[in-house]
Amino acid sequence: MENRYMKTSYGIIWQILNVLDLSLDYDEVPENVLTAKKLGITQNRFEAYLKMLEDAGYIEGVEFEDFISEKEPVLNREKIRITLEGIEFLIENSAMSKIAAAAKEVGLVVAEAGVDLLAAKLGK
Repeated sequence: MENRYMKTSYGIIWQILNVLDLSLDYDEVPENVLTAKKLGITQNRFEAYLKMLEDAGYIEGVEFEDFISEKEPVLNREKIRITLEGIEFLIENSAMSKIAAAAKEVGLVVAEAGVDLLAAKLGK
């Protein structure tokens, strides 16, 4: 269960940083792309992740505004931005994901070759 939880947390954090990186082309984060609902998590978890990412130096400008018409506080999309450290995190972790996928693929090929070899020896 812990591995699934960490994968989910890591994936959501990666999504947040990726959205903020892609949003650098705009004056603000496009509406409804960076919300708890869009990420499939609770508002509490969403706010906690943003605070952790800001404390770690990966993002800046985290600010929520309360509106009478909204149930939950709304993220100020004009101020939040990814930092250089956040971009470096994305780059490093994208490279590591590719390396891990390649290693897994090589491992599967080696394992399949071992099974074939074992099957051939047992067949003799």
